[in-house]
Amino acid sequence: MTQNGTESKIRVIIADDHPLIIKGITELLEKNHRFVITKTFTNGNALLQSTAVPDADVLLLDLNMPGKDGLQVLEEIKSMKLKAKILVLTSYFSKELAEQCQAAGANGYILKSDNLDRLADNILEVMEGKGVFPDFSMKTEEDPNEFTYMDEFLKKYNLTKRETEVIQMVCKGYNSKEIADQLYLSSFTVQTHRRNIFRKLNIEGNTIALYKFASAHGLL
Repeated sequence: MTQNGTESKIRVIIADDHPLIIKGITELLEKNHRFVITKTFTNGNALLQSTAVPDADVLLLDLNMPGKDGLQVLEEIKSMKLKAKILVLTSYFSKELAEQCQAAGANGYILKSDNLDRLADNILEVMEGKGVFPDFSMKTEEDPNEFTYMDEFLKKYNLTKRETEVIQMVCKGYNSKEIADQLYLSSFTVQTHRRNIFRKLNIEGNTIALYKFASAHGLL
């Protein structure tokens, strides 16, 4: 890819609900002269509404985001027939989920637990038309499936996926108005979710107890 006889930069958008991960990936990629980070997002709805997306060459997309999740974002962007290559960047080591993302149009599925020093190479590979997906053949039957765990977790505590999002955001220090803005909900709805969460977990509005619960169950 050249521009006026020189190599043009690859324009990258990062979408992840953890600002520290965005910061780390930004610092990593900006060490390489081939890349420029044009925009970052922590919310799926905000990403889809952005005018920056049609101009992007690559989208690094987390699956767990408030608003529309990564899979919904992936499906919508692919339906728009935009040029951006999409690399799913996730914690979920799941062959089924990777296949679902690939079927929806993802060009790669990269695990956050892997050495992200290869992320720049992965991006260049998908820009050349290659697919970048994990080798799941080494996965043993004893390895936990995180989606299965989450389903069991939700059933055990009678929580909804939306309530787990609220738990995560409360533990990150967001107040009800900020949560409402991020999740495109009314403040009243967020307050209702919070009351239901404390009632279901029997922790009587104790934010410290909520943080301990979230930490113990891998929600942070």
